[in-house]
Amino acid sequence: MKKLSYIGILGMLLIAAFISFSCEKDDICVEGTITTPLLVIEFFDINNNSGEELAKNVTNLWVEAVDPNTEVINGVTFIVDPIQTTPQTTNTVSIPLRTQEGTTAYRFISGYEEDEDGMQIAGNEDILTFNYETQEIFLSRACGYITNYTLNINDGAVVTDDSENWINTDTGILISNINVQNETVTHVKIYH
Repeated sequence: MKKLSYIGILGMLLIAAFISFSCEKDDICVEGTITTPLLVIEFFDINNNSGEELAKNVTNLWVEAVDPNTEVINGVTFIVDPIQTTPQTTNTVSIPLRTQEGTTAYRFISGYEEDEDGMQIAGNEDILTFNYETQEIFLSRACGYITNYTLNINDGAVVTDDSENWINTDTGILISNINVQNETVTHVKIYH
């Protein structure tokens, strides 16, 4: 009878070992795995003559997609996954690029203000269009694919001239890193 219990215990251990080793590394997406990166934009003072770049805040900056994904709930249209929920005074912003297209356009509104109903009442809007190539990269079965971007050298970031631009249309945009592969570096510098 003792032999049967030892055989049973040994059999259970073998089954447990088989089950634990049947999971492959590809079956688990580890927290902290790299994801599709955001485009990092930093704002600088165009009037700085010191020879060094001086970061400059944009007051009440509001960023929204020109053609956002929307959803209608109870007759009210909402933007799905908005870039932000309130205007911010900042010198850096990170935005997503579309993965299925080679262009993404955003409204960058400086001095943004709303009334009580949430309607814009003030602000200077500039439209920036980002042009790029995409590259899908397979990570694993559990994590799937990520997309990296390469900004076009000549027209990677273009501001639409509207005669009241707060971003300088001639020298106001510099692409400092055409490869958008991580969020630790600045990809686009905007001078205002």
